[in-house]
Amino acid sequence: MNLETQIQSIAQFTSYFDELSLKDITPHYRQQSVQRLNAFRAFLADQPASAYAGKKFLAYLRDQDYQPTTVEAYYHAIKPFLEFIRDPSSREAPFKVKLKRQRRLPRYHSAGQLYSILDVIASRSDKWAKVKQRDTLIFLMLAFTGMRKAELLNLRPCDIVNGFIYIRKGKGDKDRVIPLAQHLVNPLTDYITEQNITSTDKLFSITPRMLYHIVKRYALAAGIDDLSPHGLRHFFATTLVEQGAQLRAVQELLGHASIQTTAVYLDVVPQHLQSSIALLDASLSVSLSPNNINTSVTKDRSKSLSLSLSNEQRGGPCGLKSKRVRPSSPSSTLAQSRPSPSTGRASEASCASARDAPTAWPESPNAGGIRLGYTLAGRQRTGSLESSQ
Repeated sequence: MNLETQIQSIAQFTSYFDELSLKDITPHYRQQSVQRLNAFRAFLADQPASAYAGKKFLAYLRDQDYQPTTVEAYYHAIKPFLEFIRDPSSREAPFKVKLKRQRRLPRYHSAGQLYSILDVIASRSDKWAKVKQRDTLIFLMLAFTGMRKAELLNLRPCDIVNGFIYIRKGKGDKDRVIPLAQHLVNPLTDYITEQNITSTDKLFSITPRMLYHIVKRYALAAGIDDLSPHGLRHFFATTLVEQGAQLRAVQELLGHASIQTTAVYLDVVPQHLQSSIALLDASLSVSLSPNNINTSVTKDRSKSLSLSLSNEQRGGPCGLKSKRVRPSSPSSTLAQSRPSPSTGRASEASCASARDAPTAWPESPNAGGIRLGYTLAGRQRTGSLESSQ
Protein backbone atom coordinates (compact mmCIF):
# COMPACT_ATOMS: atom_id res chain seq x y z
CA MET A 1 0.00 0.00 0.00
CA ASN A 2 1.52 3.31 -1.06
CA LEU A 3 1.46 6.36 1.15
CA GLU A 4 -1.57 7.89 -0.55
CA THR A 5 -3.62 4.70 -0.19
CA GLN A 6 -2.53 4.35 3.44
CA ILE A 7 -3.64 7.89 4.24
CA GLN A 8 -6.96 7.23 2.52
CA SER A 9 -7.49 4.05 4.58
CA ILE A 10 -6.80 5.87 7.84
CA ALA A 11 -9.21 8.63 6.84
CA GLN A 12 -11.91 6.08 6.02
CA PHE A 13 -11.72 4.39 9.41
CA THR A 14 -11.52 7.71 11.26
CA SER A 15 -14.55 9.11 9.44
CA TYR A 16 -16.57 6.00 10.20
CA PHE A 17 -15.59 6.08 13.87
CA ASP A 18 -16.86 9.66 14.01
CA GLU A 19 -20.08 8.46 12.35
CA LEU A 20 -20.46 5.78 15.05
CA SER A 21 -20.16 8.40 17.79
CA LEU A 22 -23.19 10.21 16.33
CA LYS A 23 -25.39 7.10 16.03
CA ASP A 24 -28.04 6.32 18.62
CA ILE A 25 -26.39 3.15 19.91
CA THR A 26 -25.24 2.01 23.33
CA PRO A 27 -21.66 2.77 24.40
CA HIS A 28 -21.00 -0.95 24.76
CA TYR A 29 -22.09 -1.66 21.18
CA ARG A 30 -20.01 1.27 19.91
CA GLN A 31 -16.96 0.02 21.80
CA GLN A 32 -17.33 -3.50 20.40
CA SER A 33 -17.72 -2.18 16.83
CA VAL A 34 -14.56 -0.08 17.10
CA GLN A 35 -12.64 -3.02 18.56
CA ARG A 36 -13.67 -5.36 15.71
CA LEU A 37 -12.96 -2.78 13.03
CA ASN A 38 -9.49 -2.19 14.48
CA ALA A 39 -8.86 -5.93 14.18
CA PHE A 40 -9.99 -5.74 10.55
CA ARG A 41 -7.69 -2.76 9.91
CA ALA A 42 -4.74 -4.67 11.39
CA PHE A 43 -5.54 -7.60 9.09
CA LEU A 44 -5.57 -5.34 6.03
CA ALA A 45 -1.93 -4.34 6.55
CA ASP A 46 -0.88 -3.01 3.11
CA GLN A 47 -4.12 -3.63 1.21
CA PRO A 48 -7.11 -1.28 0.92
CA ALA A 49 -10.46 -2.03 2.52
CA SER A 50 -12.81 -3.80 0.15
CA ALA A 51 -15.53 -6.42 0.04
CA TYR A 52 -13.01 -9.02 -1.09
CA ALA A 53 -10.71 -8.17 1.84
CA GLY A 54 -13.69 -8.46 4.19
CA LYS A 55 -14.45 -11.98 2.95
CA LYS A 56 -10.80 -12.96 3.36
CA PHE A 57 -10.85 -11.64 6.92
CA LEU A 58 -13.93 -13.72 7.83
CA ALA A 59 -12.32 -16.78 6.26
CA TYR A 60 -9.22 -16.11 8.37
CA LEU A 61 -11.35 -16.00 11.53
CA ARG A 62 -12.95 -19.34 10.65
CA ASP A 63 -9.52 -20.85 10.04
CA GLN A 64 -8.49 -19.66 13.49
CA ASP A 65 -11.41 -21.68 14.97
CA TYR A 66 -13.46 -18.66 15.99
CA GLN A 67 -17.01 -19.52 17.01
CA PRO A 68 -19.67 -18.96 14.31
CA THR A 69 -21.37 -16.38 16.54
CA THR A 70 -18.10 -14.45 16.82
CA VAL A 71 -17.56 -14.52 13.06
CA GLU A 72 -21.10 -13.25 12.60
CA ALA A 73 -20.46 -10.41 15.06
CA TYR A 74 -17.40 -9.32 13.04
CA TYR A 75 -19.45 -9.51 9.85
CA HIS A 76 -22.11 -7.15 11.24
CA ALA A 77 -19.40 -4.72 12.33
CA ILE A 78 -17.56 -4.71 8.99
CA LYS A 79 -20.58 -4.61 6.67
CA PRO A 80 -21.82 -1.07 7.54
CA PHE A 81 -18.24 0.22 7.38
CA LEU A 82 -17.74 -1.10 3.84
CA GLU A 83 -21.11 0.32 2.82
CA PHE A 84 -20.04 3.67 4.29
CA ILE A 85 -16.81 3.86 2.24
CA ARG A 86 -18.14 2.21 -0.95
CA ASP A 87 -18.12 4.38 -4.06
CA PRO A 88 -21.63 4.37 -5.62
CA SER A 89 -20.07 4.40 -9.09
CA SER A 90 -17.91 1.38 -8.33
CA ARG A 91 -18.63 -1.90 -10.09
CA GLU A 92 -17.49 -3.91 -7.11
CA ALA A 93 -20.24 -6.10 -5.63
CA PRO A 94 -21.44 -5.08 -2.16
CA PHE A 95 -20.12 -6.95 0.85
CA LYS A 96 -22.58 -9.76 1.49
CA VAL A 97 -21.79 -13.14 3.04
CA LYS A 98 -24.23 -15.90 3.88
CA LEU A 99 -23.24 -17.33 7.25
CA LYS A 100 -24.40 -20.65 8.60
CA ARG A 101 -25.80 -20.17 12.07
CA GLN A 102 -25.45 -23.05 14.49
CA ARG A 103 -28.23 -23.68 16.93
CA ARG A 104 -26.96 -24.75 20.32
CA LEU A 105 -29.11 -25.40 23.37
CA PRO A 106 -28.20 -23.75 26.69
CA ARG A 107 -26.80 -26.06 29.35
CA TYR A 108 -29.28 -27.31 31.93
CA HIS A 109 -28.53 -26.72 35.63
CA SER A 110 -30.69 -27.89 38.49
CA ALA A 111 -31.66 -26.17 41.71
CA GLY A 112 -29.58 -28.75 43.57
CA GLN A 113 -26.46 -27.49 41.82
CA LEU A 114 -27.26 -23.93 42.84
CA TYR A 115 -27.61 -24.93 46.49
CA SER A 116 -24.35 -26.88 46.39
CA ILE A 117 -22.62 -23.67 45.29
CA LEU A 118 -24.28 -21.74 48.12
CA ASP A 119 -22.96 -24.38 50.52
CA VAL A 120 -19.44 -23.86 49.20
CA ILE A 121 -19.74 -20.11 49.77
CA ALA A 122 -21.09 -20.59 53.29
CA SER A 123 -18.26 -22.94 54.22
CA ARG A 124 -15.48 -20.46 53.46
CA SER A 125 -13.17 -19.86 56.40
CA ASP A 126 -10.13 -18.24 54.77
CA LYS A 127 -9.15 -14.57 54.87
CA TRP A 128 -11.69 -13.81 52.14
CA ALA A 129 -14.59 -15.20 54.12
CA LYS A 130 -15.80 -11.62 54.62
CA VAL A 131 -17.07 -11.57 51.02
CA LYS A 132 -19.43 -14.51 51.61
CA GLN A 133 -22.45 -12.22 51.96
CA ARG A 134 -21.67 -10.42 48.71
CA ASP A 135 -20.97 -13.59 46.75
CA THR A 136 -24.10 -15.30 48.03
CA LEU A 137 -26.22 -12.35 46.93
CA ILE A 138 -24.56 -12.33 43.49
CA PHE A 139 -25.64 -15.92 42.85
CA LEU A 140 -29.13 -15.32 44.23
CA MET A 141 -29.66 -12.17 42.15
CA LEU A 142 -28.53 -13.82 38.92
CA ALA A 143 -30.52 -17.01 39.54
CA PHE A 144 -33.77 -15.37 40.76
CA THR A 145 -33.93 -12.41 38.35
CA GLY A 146 -32.37 -13.62 35.09
CA MET A 147 -30.46 -10.36 34.73
CA ARG A 148 -27.56 -10.06 32.35
CA LYS A 149 -24.08 -9.50 33.71
CA ALA A 150 -23.99 -5.79 32.81
CA GLU A 151 -27.51 -5.25 34.18
CA LEU A 152 -26.54 -6.67 37.56
CA LEU A 153 -23.38 -4.56 37.80
CA ASN A 154 -25.33 -1.38 37.00
CA LEU A 155 -28.08 -2.09 39.56
CA ARG A 156 -28.57 0.41 42.41
CA PRO A 157 -30.88 0.31 45.44
CA CYS A 158 -32.94 3.14 43.95
CA ASP A 159 -33.78 0.82 41.05
CA ILE A 160 -35.65 -1.50 43.45
CA VAL A 161 -39.03 0.00 44.28
CA ASN A 162 -42.19 -1.56 45.77
CA GLY A 163 -41.11 -5.12 45.14
CA PHE A 164 -39.96 -4.57 41.55
CA ILE A 165 -36.51 -4.33 39.98
CA TYR A 166 -36.35 -1.70 37.26
CA ILE A 167 -33.70 -2.45 34.64
CA ARG A 168 -32.52 0.86 33.16
CA LYS A 169 -31.03 0.82 29.67
CA GLY A 170 -30.57 -2.90 29.34
CA LYS A 171 -29.51 -4.64 26.14
CA GLY A 172 -30.65 -2.64 23.14
CA ASP A 173 -31.04 0.40 25.43
CA LYS A 174 -34.39 -0.99 26.63
CA ASP A 175 -35.98 -0.78 30.06
CA ARG A 176 -37.94 -3.58 31.71
CA VAL A 177 -39.34 -4.61 35.08
CA ILE A 178 -38.66 -7.80 37.05
CA PRO A 179 -40.73 -8.67 40.16
CA LEU A 180 -38.52 -9.15 43.21
CA ALA A 181 -38.63 -12.75 44.42
CA GLN A 182 -39.40 -13.17 48.13
CA HIS A 183 -36.18 -15.15 48.59
CA LEU A 184 -34.21 -12.01 47.71
CA VAL A 185 -35.87 -9.56 50.10
CA ASN A 186 -34.01 -10.43 53.31
CA PRO A 187 -30.54 -11.12 51.81
CA LEU A 188 -30.77 -7.94 49.75
CA THR A 189 -31.92 -5.78 52.67
CA ASP A 190 -29.25 -7.16 55.00
CA TYR A 191 -26.51 -6.63 52.42
CA ILE A 192 -27.46 -3.01 51.72
CA THR A 193 -27.68 -2.23 55.44
CA GLU A 194 -24.47 -3.92 56.54
CA GLN A 195 -22.41 -2.57 53.63
CA ASN A 196 -23.77 0.98 54.08
CA ILE A 197 -24.74 1.25 50.42
CA THR A 198 -26.58 4.45 49.54
CA SER A 199 -29.55 4.53 47.21
CA THR A 200 -27.45 5.73 44.27
CA ASP A 201 -24.44 3.47 44.82
CA LYS A 202 -23.98 0.34 42.76
CA LEU A 203 -24.78 -2.86 44.64
CA PHE A 204 -21.60 -4.56 43.46
CA SER A 205 -18.48 -2.48 42.81
CA ILE A 206 -16.69 -5.10 40.74
CA THR A 207 -15.70 -5.44 37.10
CA PRO A 208 -17.36 -7.82 34.60
CA ARG A 209 -14.21 -9.94 34.51
CA MET A 210 -14.19 -10.25 38.30
CA LEU A 211 -17.86 -11.25 38.30
CA TYR A 212 -17.13 -13.98 35.78
CA HIS A 213 -14.26 -15.36 37.87
CA ILE A 214 -16.34 -15.30 41.06
CA VAL A 215 -19.10 -17.41 39.50
CA LYS A 216 -16.68 -19.72 37.71
CA ARG A 217 -14.49 -20.35 40.77
CA TYR A 218 -17.37 -21.25 43.09
CA ALA A 219 -18.96 -23.45 40.43
CA LEU A 220 -15.72 -25.39 39.93
CA ALA A 221 -15.37 -25.82 43.69
CA ALA A 222 -18.85 -27.36 43.71
CA GLY A 223 -17.94 -29.74 40.87
CA ILE A 224 -19.74 -27.80 38.10
CA ASP A 225 -17.43 -26.98 35.22
CA ASP A 226 -19.86 -25.37 32.74
CA LEU A 227 -21.50 -22.58 34.73
CA SER A 228 -21.02 -18.85 34.06
CA PRO A 229 -22.99 -15.69 34.96
CA HIS A 230 -25.01 -16.12 31.76
CA GLY A 231 -25.56 -19.75 32.71
CA LEU A 232 -27.47 -18.55 35.81
CA ARG A 233 -29.69 -16.53 33.46
CA HIS A 234 -30.39 -19.79 31.63
CA PHE A 235 -31.15 -21.42 35.01
CA PHE A 236 -33.73 -18.72 35.69
CA ALA A 237 -35.44 -19.27 32.34
CA THR A 238 -35.40 -23.07 32.35
CA THR A 239 -36.75 -23.19 35.90
CA LEU A 240 -39.70 -20.97 34.94
CA VAL A 241 -40.46 -23.07 31.85
CA GLU A 242 -40.09 -26.25 33.88
CA GLN A 243 -42.65 -25.03 36.38
CA GLY A 244 -45.17 -24.15 33.64
CA ALA A 245 -44.69 -20.39 33.22
CA GLN A 246 -46.10 -18.89 30.02
CA LEU A 247 -43.49 -18.38 27.34
CA ARG A 248 -44.60 -14.79 26.71
CA ALA A 249 -44.07 -13.92 30.37
CA VAL A 250 -40.61 -15.49 30.32
CA GLN A 251 -39.81 -13.41 27.23
CA GLU A 252 -40.74 -10.18 29.03
CA LEU A 253 -38.74 -11.12 32.13
CA LEU A 254 -35.64 -11.89 30.08
CA GLY A 255 -36.02 -8.87 27.83
CA HIS A 256 -35.91 -10.84 24.57
CA ALA A 257 -36.95 -8.90 21.47
CA SER A 258 -38.29 -12.06 19.80
CA ILE A 259 -40.20 -14.92 21.37
CA GLN A 260 -38.27 -17.29 19.10
CA THR A 261 -35.21 -16.57 21.21
CA THR A 262 -37.13 -17.56 24.34
CA ALA A 263 -38.58 -20.68 22.69
CA VAL A 264 -35.17 -22.36 22.83
CA TYR A 265 -35.85 -23.12 26.50
CA LEU A 266 -38.72 -25.37 25.44
CA ASP A 267 -36.11 -27.67 23.95
CA VAL A 268 -33.98 -27.53 27.08
CA VAL A 269 -37.00 -28.63 29.14
CA PRO A 270 -39.02 -30.64 26.55
CA GLN A 271 -41.93 -31.84 28.71
CA HIS A 272 -44.34 -30.32 26.20
CA LEU A 273 -43.35 -33.02 23.72
CA GLN A 274 -44.41 -35.80 26.08
CA SER A 275 -48.11 -35.09 25.47
CA SER A 276 -47.63 -35.76 21.76
CA ILE A 277 -45.94 -39.10 22.41
CA ALA A 278 -48.76 -39.93 24.84
CA LEU A 279 -51.19 -39.65 21.91
CA LEU A 280 -49.10 -42.19 20.00
CA ASP A 281 -49.03 -44.56 22.97
CA ALA A 282 -52.79 -44.33 23.36
CA SER A 283 -53.35 -44.98 19.65
CA LEU A 284 -51.05 -48.01 19.55
CA SER A 285 -52.53 -49.47 22.73
CA VAL A 286 -55.95 -49.51 21.02
CA SER A 287 -54.89 -50.70 17.58
CA LEU A 288 -52.59 -53.42 18.93
CA SER A 289 -55.09 -54.85 21.42
CA PRO A 290 -55.95 -58.57 20.88
CA ASN A 291 -59.62 -57.84 20.14
CA ASN A 292 -58.73 -55.27 17.51
CA ILE A 293 -56.18 -57.52 15.82
CA ASN A 294 -58.63 -60.47 15.64
CA THR A 295 -61.33 -58.21 14.26
CA SER A 296 -59.08 -56.81 11.53
CA VAL A 297 -57.92 -60.30 10.53
CA THR A 298 -61.54 -61.50 10.32
CA LYS A 299 -62.43 -58.50 8.13
CA ASP A 300 -59.51 -59.24 5.79
CA ARG A 301 -60.56 -62.87 5.42
CA SER A 302 -64.16 -61.84 4.79
CA LYS A 303 -63.07 -59.39 2.10
CA SER A 304 -60.87 -62.02 0.42
CA LEU A 305 -63.68 -64.56 0.35
CA SER A 306 -66.12 -62.03 -1.08
CA LEU A 307 -63.73 -61.27 -3.95
CA SER A 308 -63.29 -64.99 -4.55
CA LEU A 309 -67.03 -65.61 -4.86
CA SER A 310 -67.39 -62.58 -7.12
CA ASN A 311 -64.74 -63.90 -9.52
CA GLU A 312 -66.39 -67.32 -9.69
CA GLN A 313 -69.73 -65.71 -10.57
CA ARG A 314 -68.10 -63.66 -13.35
CA GLY A 315 -66.47 -66.63 -15.00
CA GLY A 316 -63.35 -67.21 -12.97
CA PRO A 317 -59.83 -66.05 -13.57
CA CYS A 318 -59.79 -67.34 -17.20
CA GLY A 319 -62.17 -64.61 -18.26
CA LEU A 320 -64.94 -66.98 -19.38
CA LYS A 321 -68.29 -65.28 -19.26
CA SER A 322 -71.14 -66.99 -17.49
CA LYS A 323 -74.59 -66.06 -16.49
CA ARG A 324 -74.78 -64.22 -13.22
CA VAL A 325 -76.62 -66.22 -10.62
CA ARG A 326 -77.84 -64.59 -7.46
CA PRO A 327 -77.48 -67.00 -4.56
CA SER A 328 -80.68 -67.79 -2.78
CA SER A 329 -79.04 -67.72 0.63
CA PRO A 330 -75.71 -66.49 1.93
CA SER A 331 -72.89 -68.96 2.29
CA SER A 332 -72.53 -70.37 5.76
CA THR A 333 -68.78 -69.84 5.64
CA LEU A 334 -69.25 -66.18 4.73
CA ALA A 335 -71.76 -65.70 7.48
CA GLN A 336 -69.38 -67.12 10.06
CA SER A 337 -66.47 -65.02 8.89
CA ARG A 338 -68.30 -61.70 9.23
CA PRO A 339 -67.70 -59.78 12.47
CA SER A 340 -70.67 -59.48 14.71
CA PRO A 341 -72.34 -56.05 14.88
CA SER A 342 -71.50 -55.73 18.53
CA THR A 343 -67.81 -56.39 17.85
CA GLY A 344 -67.68 -53.71 15.18
CA ARG A 345 -69.39 -51.12 17.36
CA ALA A 346 -67.11 -51.84 20.28
CA SER A 347 -64.05 -51.43 18.07
CA GLU A 348 -65.32 -48.13 16.69
CA ALA A 349 -66.21 -46.86 20.15
CA SER A 350 -62.79 -47.72 21.54
CA CYS A 351 -61.04 -45.92 18.69
CA ALA A 352 -63.31 -42.91 19.10
CA SER A 353 -62.62 -42.71 22.81
CA ALA A 354 -58.86 -42.81 22.22
CA ARG A 355 -59.20 -40.22 19.49
CA ASP A 356 -61.54 -37.77 21.20
CA ALA A 357 -60.64 -38.08 24.87
CA PRO A 358 -58.64 -35.08 26.15
CA THR A 359 -55.02 -35.86 26.93
CA ALA A 360 -53.87 -34.53 30.28
CA TRP A 361 -50.72 -32.39 30.20
CA PRO A 362 -47.99 -34.29 32.05
CA GLU A 363 -46.92 -32.78 35.27
CA SER A 364 -43.52 -31.12 35.11
CA PRO A 365 -41.02 -33.04 37.20
CA ASN A 366 -39.94 -31.03 40.15
CA ALA A 367 -36.24 -30.53 39.57
CA GLY A 368 -35.65 -29.44 43.03
CA GLY A 369 -37.94 -26.41 43.10
CA ILE A 370 -36.87 -23.34 45.03
CA ARG A 371 -36.98 -24.21 48.68
CA LEU A 372 -38.06 -21.76 51.30
CA GLY A 373 -35.62 -20.50 53.87
CA TYR A 374 -32.41 -22.13 52.68
CA THR A 375 -29.77 -22.57 55.32
CA LEU A 376 -26.21 -21.62 54.54
CA ALA A 377 -24.61 -22.88 57.74
CA GLY A 378 -24.46 -26.30 59.36
CA ARG A 379 -24.60 -28.32 56.13
CA GLN A 380 -22.16 -30.79 54.67
CA ARG A 381 -19.37 -29.16 52.75
CA THR A 382 -19.49 -30.12 49.05
CA GLY A 383 -16.34 -28.50 47.78
CA SER A 384 -13.28 -26.46 48.57
CA LEU A 385 -12.21 -23.06 47.37
CA GLU A 386 -8.78 -21.59 47.08
CA SER A 387 -8.50 -18.20 48.67
CA SER A 388 -7.95 -15.94 45.69
CA GLN A 389 -10.42 -13.14 45.07
